[in-house]
Amino acid sequence: MKKFISMALLLVGLACFSTGPALASGGGGGGHGKPKESTKAEPTPFGTKKVSESTANFLPFLPSAATIFSGYQPAGLMHFEYGLEIEDPRIRAHAAKLAPRLRDAYGRVLSQYAGSLYTPGEVPDMNYLATRMQGVTDRIIGKGKAHFLVSTLMVREN
Repeated sequence: MKKFISMALLLVGLACFSTGPALASGGGGGGHGKPKESTKAEPTPFGTKKVSESTANFLPFLPSAATIFSGYQPAGLMHFEYGLEIEDPRIRAHAAKLAPRLRDAYGRVLSQYAGSLYTPGEVPDMNYLATRMQGVTDRIIGKGKAHFLVSTLMVREN
């Protein structure tokens, strides 16, 4: 019964982390002398995310999460934010249509890494993850057409 409750709490926590980020409105205060950068709401295949207009070549994805295991016991959560940099607008539009397939493939790589290759307590191997994610991108979109970029990788251990 105790294992069932632990797994249920872990699944609820995973569901909370896999939802989209809350976005604040771009109200006027607190400029601190810097000119305010213009932003726009850009639709993505997984919802709307606030994006700076200076990032026209960037195709953002909503965050992914995977459970970290130690042996057969859940030991934490890995939270990953990423996107693709694509110069050609036609290829970017094609990649946006392929986004569900890309997100699934990225999630599989992250789950494999967090579930069996990552050792709790160590620093995650970003080179390994970035290389594997770029390989997935090249396989699905085409070699050299898009660059996989990591925004954030956070680890929360129990």
